[in-house]
Amino acid sequence: MKHSPEFTDIIMSLDELVSACGQERQWVIELMEENIIEYDVPEREQFTGYQLTTVRRASRLSRDFDASVPAIGLILELLEEVEQLRQLKRQLEGQTPIIEVDTEHLK
Repeated sequence: MKHSPEFTDIIMSLDELVSACGQERQWVIELMEENIIEYDVPEREQFTGYQLTTVRRASRLSRDFDASVPAIGLILELLEEVEQLRQLKRQLEGQTPIIEVDTEHLK
């Protein structure tokens, strides 16, 4: 997952991250091992609001769908891809004029 600049103002420790998401420490570590959440300086264990948002989203997926950690990684990846496709679609709709041709008059 990529960092989003708008969520980098919060800095927290691993323990604070675990507490904020309401999951077990080992579960959060599994997210890190699956690269669902990444962090820049592992030895300092500093996490941002972006990682917190990702962990909370992963927690909801785990709770709502009883998804395993690898499944959560796949689901989040697919959701991110869908959002990118939606953004691309919006950009293309804004740039490309749609021309409708009435074929009934051409006969």
